[in-house]
Amino acid sequence: MREFIAAGMAVAVLASAGEGLAQDTGATTVLEPIYVTTPLRRPSTIVQSTSTVTVVTEEDIERSAAVDLPSLLRSYPGVNVTTNGGMGSNAGITLRGTNTGQTLVLVDGMRVASATGGSTAIANIPLASIARVEIVEGAHSAQWGADAIGGVVNIITKDGSFCENGASICSSVETGVTWPWGGFGTLSSRGVTGSGVDFNVGLSVIGTEGYDFTTPSNMVHEPGRDGFLQGSFNYSIGKDFAWGRVYSQGFYARSNPHFDSAPYADWMTGDMVYGANQSIQTNAAFKLGAEFDHADDWSSVFEIYSAFDYQKNFRDDHPEADTHYDTNRFGISGSTTKEVMAGDALNIFTLGFDAYRETVDSSVDYTETGRNVGAFYGQYGLELDALTVNAGLRYDADEQFGGALTYNVGLGYELVEGLTARASFSTGFNAPTFNDLYWAFDGSYVGNPYLDPETSKNWEAGLNWDSGAGSVVDLVYYENYIDDMIVFVSDPVTYIGTMENIEEAKVSGVRATYSQMLLDDRLGLDFGLEYRLPKNETDDEYIANQNRLKLTAAASWQATERLNLNADIEYVGSRWTNESNFNPQLGDYTVVDISANYAVDDLSNVKFAVENLFDEDYQTIPGYNAPGTTVTLSYRRTF
Repeated sequence: MREFIAAGMAVAVLASAGEGLAQDTGATTVLEPIYVTTPLRRPSTIVQSTSTVTVVTEEDIERSAAVDLPSLLRSYPGVNVTTNGGMGSNAGITLRGTNTGQTLVLVDGMRVASATGGSTAIANIPLASIARVEIVEGAHSAQWGADAIGGVVNIITKDGSFCENGASICSSVETGVTWPWGGFGTLSSRGVTGSGVDFNVGLSVIGTEGYDFTTPSNMVHEPGRDGFLQGSFNYSIGKDFAWGRVYSQGFYARSNPHFDSAPYADWMTGDMVYGANQSIQTNAAFKLGAEFDHADDWSSVFEIYSAFDYQKNFRDDHPEADTHYDTNRFGISGSTTKEVMAGDALNIFTLGFDAYRETVDSSVDYTETGRNVGAFYGQYGLELDALTVNAGLRYDADEQFGGALTYNVGLGYELVEGLTARASFSTGFNAPTFNDLYWAFDGSYVGNPYLDPETSKNWEAGLNWDSGAGSVVDLVYYENYIDDMIVFVSDPVTYIGTMENIEEAKVSGVRATYSQMLLDDRLGLDFGLEYRLPKNETDDEYIANQNRLKLTAAASWQATERLNLNADIEYVGSRWTNESNFNPQLGDYTVVDISANYAVDDLSNVKFAVENLFDEDYQTIPGYNAPGTTVTLSYRRTF
């Protein structure tokens, strides 16, 4: 805790910041409502969504010291990020004590996870392409279907909605260096043409020599640095018409991360066995959509999309180490939303459908290599004076395990001006992966095609207070019950492993955040706390690798008209390394990040940032060193 106290002193000097949405009106600060689309699959304010929501804006990203998406998200309350090392390593994001497969990650509303492993390669989603991130906690399968047990993280890429220099079309160039030695560069253009076409296009490259990801005690440890190189492209284009809008957007990223995989001697033959120690990771998602405005109170949206996750693993001069796991996904969706006024009551009705096909191609045999999923859903919203009601029902048909019916209901009521109480109940499910179901017998493991999906029930109750003068407080208590958890089991005689539905879990917790704007909006402060009990109800043990306590503090100080200083602190309590709760725990840790942004002129900016300022030695996964001090210096110019 000594570092945490020292970091608190740093916050007093530097500082973070509310939501970046405050407007100076003289003596009073007015916070504009924050609109989100993820919780209800239609625009609503955070308070109207009756869910626990965090929004990371483009301004937040620009101020942050983070150089990649995992580093950015770990500093937010309610979010748990684990990594097998530094930049480019396997990284997972979880919400409310779930695992990575139980938290749905979307890019512009598109599913991008691997169908074989079930997780999303968030380290390969370039930070330079992101405009905002909407993090919605709690079960949301009634809106989004499978895998939304712990919540939904929707990563929204940049569009051509505005130019920071006020021009109709603008371009920007950014370049920088990092230590450990690396560098990055981005080139982008955005704006609106004379014919009314809005667009954004961006290119980026980032690389680092890295460091040694694993500890010497790790059985896969190989001495030496684990480097990373990534190139990416993103775009959006759209045009408004009298009847609606046509648009398309997407991203493509290809990277070459290195990792450890020490050779070992086969216990029967004595021959050396070499595994892959680097990979080519490719991720992309593209969609084409149309929005139809039938009337002022009635609109429809239709989209088609394609996404893929390709991973090729290899070791130089050892072709026997080559493996690949490729996921292709093609989907289509549509929805129509109608608003009906009945006296003072606004009723909002939404009907929609989702359908997609997933296929896998791999060096490993699967007994099945494709599946079709289809779903229909309905959502209802009511806004009547101080009362807000949200309810939804969805049915998913999956040809692997049949169907899943999920629902949600949420209530919000403004008790007095600025103070809103909310409560919600929702259900969710997590679909088994191809590895769980269809892995062909390899001598030690075989898939189980008879698995059922994991299911959950989540309820929460909270209070939100917005003073209207720069202060915002949010407090929530939640409980999440997960049944039929899929776990690995091994036959005690043959030692052959498979997956089975045998466990139950309960995650309960309290989460609180406080934001304050001060000094005529020049100083913003954010504080967050989450304490939770992630318990395996079957064995009455803590769930492995899930932290129970997380504290965050952030500050942003507009020191002068041109200089902005920022600091972020994350404290994470100790965690058990396995579900027996017998082995030593991973220790607690405190990480402090700082950044300074200086506007050289109206079009140029210099940024200096330090992640892990005090070089905290810690691990989020046993045997893998988290990044030490990382320094970044960059320059950006807008034309």
